[in-house]
Amino acid sequence: MAVATGGRFAERSASVKPIGRERPERRARRRVVRVASTRDARLVELYSGIGATRLALEPLVTLKSAIAVDNSDAANAVYEANFADAPRRVNVEHLDLNALFASGNGDEGRQGRRNDYVLTVSPPCQPYTRRGKGLASEDPRARSFHAVIDQLRAIEHVPRRIFVENVVGFESSDTRRALLNALGSRRYDVREFIVSPMALGIPYSRSRYYLIATLREGGFRAPTPAWLAGRELNDDGSVVTSDAQSSPSSSATLSEYIVADADGRVDLLLSPDTIKKYRRMLDVVHAKSRRCSTFTSGYGSTVFGGSVVLRGGNDELVSMLEVDVNETSGVARISERDIERFVGELRWFAVEEIKRLHGVRRDFTFDACSTKKAIFLLGNSISVDVVREVLRHLIQDG
Repeated sequence: MAVATGGRFAERSASVKPIGRERPERRARRRVVRVASTRDARLVELYSGIGATRLALEPLVTLKSAIAVDNSDAANAVYEANFADAPRRVNVEHLDLNALFASGNGDEGRQGRRNDYVLTVSPPCQPYTRRGKGLASEDPRARSFHAVIDQLRAIEHVPRRIFVENVVGFESSDTRRALLNALGSRRYDVREFIVSPMALGIPYSRSRYYLIATLREGGFRAPTPAWLAGRELNDDGSVVTSDAQSSPSSSATLSEYIVADADGRVDLLLSPDTIKKYRRMLDVVHAKSRRCSTFTSGYGSTVFGGSVVLRGGNDELVSMLEVDVNETSGVARISERDIERFVGELRWFAVEEIKRLHGVRRDFTFDACSTKKAIFLLGNSISVDVVREVLRHLIQDG
């Protein structure tokens, strides 16, 4: 598609220069050398949370420096415990972005290339949630991100690459339109997606909005990866019509994410009253399930924010579950006549299991906060696996 150079619709080459009969191992070495020379990066994380975006990025680049910004004491404590870098506890609304990107640009002019900053932004999602009031830019919690957008229009030192994530619903907001206008004014080439971990074979339904933008001359140098092709967005926020498979296709089961000793933990059991009162709302999964619901920040305190686990995967009890056939969700409910059979057989997911489903590495610690706060922070976090693959496209091709 040939269009104006720079900006959202920079020309994208559909062809790849053939390498001929070169042996695969030699070709691989050439690829490694070529890519490694462009993978040093400086990271600026706004609304950094526990640092999950940094977890996703670290295998893809060598970080020269990292600046994290968040105003949550709990999130900052967890971040520092795992990365040894203390985030700046500042309201993002009061940041001077020019100061964050001002250092390390001494070689930009000599090499004739953009700086190597990666800006990642995970602004508050409440203004855009389906259950919220839909105020978008009118919501006070959107004010800080709009301040960032306004600065992107004017700052002197612009980051070469930008990554933004938020909830489904952001794509139809006026905030998103303001963001695209700001990026267009600086001639970024932009790609946007709605992606769930199930697209990568992870049994976890958590669709999110993702934006990647590059200042690379000519824009992204490769077409959208096949696995993302059916999940890319048009200018109006609708999904691009594509022959690619766009429906969730999970191949793994929850057995790969369940912790062996969690079934025996009394503290994870749902109370009989909770099961009886909320059986219509409980999303019951088991070891052989190929999906579970999104975990919200209130998981464990409310039944409306994630799945619960059938202990031991009892086949008889599994057969009693009623799958919701009126939706494509595959949600399984307990029938009223079988309530008593499930008392004492249902539990919450453990923190370690939620970590695994989010793609957070197993040595990542939440010792700096309580279990309840750890669940809250994970519920406000990202799918590390999905973000890593989206960032891979940004780093390699942008």
